[in-house]
Amino acid sequence: MKSARLLAALITLTALACIGCATETAVGARKAEPLYLALELSENGHTIASPKVLGFEGRSITAQRMTPGASSPDYRLVLRPEESGSGYRVLLDLELPSGKRVGGKVGLLHGEERTIALDATTKLTVMLMRVDSPEFKALMELHPQRPASI
Repeated sequence: MKSARLLAALITLTALACIGCATETAVGARKAEPLYLALELSENGHTIASPKVLGFEGRSITAQRMTPGASSPDYRLVLRPEESGSGYRVLLDLELPSGKRVGGKVGLLHGEERTIALDATTKLTVMLMRVDSPEFKALMELHPQRPASI
């Protein structure tokens, strides 16, 4: 009787462990969604950068500008967009040449633009779109890529 209960408990625990592993694999196997982010970084009311980047949900994206010959970048911005409910949460870490480093997060819906104050003098505007969306395709038609001139 005691061994039958022990066997039943062992089978139940094994089944739960298998279900947990299968669920984790299914979630982890989900393909990362490609995203477009348009950013504008300003300090003391002056725009210092406005990169446009492509990346993937759940992965870090680094945007930085370096003046030729400089030992450190003009700015370095690391973003990590993550799916959050019906929208996204973008975690960010910014490093400026002054040595100032600020972090933050912003919640966005697809196509939404939001400005956040990172500190008293630094603001970041973020706009996020899914690459496979009709809105992103329309944006690309408004601003087609021009071939580089030689």
